Amino acid sequence: MKKSLLSALLVCSIAVSAVPNIAFADNYDQQIQEKDQKISDLQGKQSDVQTQIDGLTAEIATVSGKVNELEAKQEKLNQDTLKLQDKIATLKVRIAKRNEVIKNQARDTQVKGQATNYVSAVLEADSLSDVVGRVQAMTTMVKANKSLMEQQKADEKAVEAKVKDNEAKVAEIAANQKELETQKNSIANKQAELNVVKANYAAEQATAEQDKAKLKKDQEAAKAEQARILKEQEAAAKAQKAEQERQAKEAAKAQKAFEAEQAKAAEDAAKAQEQAKESTESSSTTASSSTSEESTTTSSSTEATETSSTDNSSTPTPTPTPTPSTGGGSKVDHTGSGNMYAVGQCTWYVKSVAPWAGTYWGNGCQWGASAAADGFQVDGSPAPGSIVVFGQGQSVGTWNADPVYGHVAYVQSYNASNNTITITQGGMGFPTPTGPNTATLSAAGLQYIHP
Repeated sequence: MKKSLLSALLVCSIAVSAVPNIAFADNYDQQIQEKDQKISDLQGKQSDVQTQIDGLTAEIATVSGKVNELEAKQEKLNQDTLKLQDKIATLKVRIAKRNEVIKNQARDTQVKGQATNYVSAVLEADSLSDVVGRVQAMTTMVKANKSLMEQQKADEKAVEAKVKDNEAKVAEIAANQKELETQKNSIANKQAELNVVKANYAAEQATAEQDKAKLKKDQEAAKAEQARILKEQEAAAKAQKAEQERQAKEAAKAQKAFEAEQAKAAEDAAKAQEQAKESTESSSTTASSSTSEESTTTSSSTEATETSSTDNSSTPTPTPTPTPSTGGGSKVDHTGSGNMYAVGQCTWYVKSVAPWAGTYWGNGCQWGASAAADGFQVDGSPAPGSIVVFGQGQSVGTWNADPVYGHVAYVQSYNASNNTITITQGGMGFPTPTGPNTATLSAAGLQYIHP
């Protein structure tokens, strides 16, 4: 009994607990897919940010190149400035010397009367050619002085122009360099911001990958648990099958004993009928003999009558033919035996509403024989409170009983006017496996177990 109860409870508990575990294990696939999608999205975002970073890096490289070019130009201008400053210094020295010569010539003209000397030089010439030569020489000196003055002015202007041009170029390069440095710093800031965004995406991706790894680990654990439960289910189902086979063997044994008892009862009934027939024939013969003797003598008749009367009173009454009954002997009390049938089966429901039913009567189709073996009355007469038995594949109103296990139900009421019964029943095929599920059907051709 205990073994059967533990098997039934194990099957039920595993069947109930397996469903959420299996569903939960399957749910991991969806969660892992969601993490994969998130990782893919983050990788896409990182790729986009990296593209922007690469673009900014290229811009920084371009700007840096321009800055380098400007720095090279500035370096060249600085070198040119140094050369120009050297040239300016040389020109200034030259100008200073020229100014000194011009000043000296002007002083000599004023102090020494050098113009008179020029006239004297002409007058003192030895010949005309000497005069021409001296005039040309003096003209050359005058032109030289004039050219010197003009060159002096030109050099001063050139120095001023070069200084201004150099200063303008240096200022322009400095301004361009400052602007490029500003652009370079701005691009570097953007690049730094994008690097932060990329780092955040990478962190999110790492977190998602860690979550995915944890989900996979949990999924493996859930699958292992699921496999363990399925293994236990298989073991429980095997045990239940073995128990059912054992019960079937017991029911078959009970059926065989019942059939043997029926055969013996039929044999006893036949013998009783034969004895009754022989007793009836013997009584008829005795009565005929008494009538003959009565007609011969009165005294003999009286004596024969007394004798006949004595014989008739001693003859046993014929035994009536018994109505075939599937029950014999005292009934076995199963009320306190508990319900050992699997929850949700038709046998479990009937045992729960009719505690007097047997604990190990087997499958539904075997209940009639098992009940008869336990001393219960089993016949074809429907009655409220009885148990109705359906054979293998037998009609149960709108459906047929299981072709292997049959079916049992509890009779709530019987309508003799149309020969129908109203039953309540349980079973895995009903909306409520543990019952009650009510149905009304014909009472004919069914087997009934009476309490």
